[in-house]
Amino acid sequence: MWAALRFGPRGATLALAITAAFMVWGTTHYLGWFGVRSIDRSLLETQLIVAVTTVSTLLVSALAYEREQLATGVATSRRRIVVAADDARRRIERDLHDGAQGRLTALSIQLSLALEAVADSPDTATSALAAAKAEVLVSIDELRELVHGIHPSALRNFGFARAVEDIAARSRTPVELVELPRWRFDETAEATAYYVVLEAVTNAQRYSRAASISVRAHLSGSRLDVEVADDGLGGAIEQGNLGLQGLRDRVEATGGSFAVESSPGNGTRIVAEIPVRASSDPETGAPRWPGTTGPP
Repeated sequence: MWAALRFGPRGATLALAITAAFMVWGTTHYLGWFGVRSIDRSLLETQLIVAVTTVSTLLVSALAYEREQLATGVATSRRRIVVAADDARRRIERDLHDGAQGRLTALSIQLSLALEAVADSPDTATSALAAAKAEVLVSIDELRELVHGIHPSALRNFGFARAVEDIAARSRTPVELVELPRWRFDETAEATAYYVVLEAVTNAQRYSRAASISVRAHLSGSRLDVEVADDGLGGAIEQGNLGLQGLRDRVEATGGSFAVESSPGNGTRIVAEIPVRASSDPETGAPRWPGTTGPP
């Protein structure tokens, strides 16, 4: 057992082989646990205890190996999430520096020039203010584009179902909404489920040449089951830190599970199980399920 926990399946197998060899040798030489009876009965009892020890040790080694694999997967997933978060932060910083920050700096200069020109040349000041107004509008548009997709207003204000309806309305490929929950739940689960649907629908439009997409999200107790399927080319794979691999990391970071079924020629089916909890009342902190008197 110690060898199984310490060294895994290989160490357990070696320890079992050594133990069994000593046990059989001692029994045949009338030594050890079973060396006091006839040789036939002693060998039989030796075989039984070796069998019991082998099964128990291999089960323990399998559990230990599975635990190590799970821990390794969680650590790898967390590293990918940290890298993705750092990349996203650097991208936002770069976009702000190159886009909105530059325009706001130019706007400040234009307003300063307009302020200086007010007393001397009102006509020039008017044109400078008009140019500054144009810069403000462009900056607003750039900031809107920058935050687009981080947390859409429909998701923040109305919840997961409304946000998915907006995805379906904007999609070039027909999206059938088979089932959507009408209850609000915690922000983490809502955002996770939203991005699963968004990424799956986007991939179906860009890569799979799908003619139709179906979305189903069923809320059952403390779990949300999300399924997105299309009839496209299939053959989707998980690779890199973005796309499907990024979705897996996001879902598994919440304690859920994620699976992709995508054989070539048979479309793609993405399934995610996401733990959910009731959203909290901002005043009392108590669980709140909008539209109901309790959890569904």
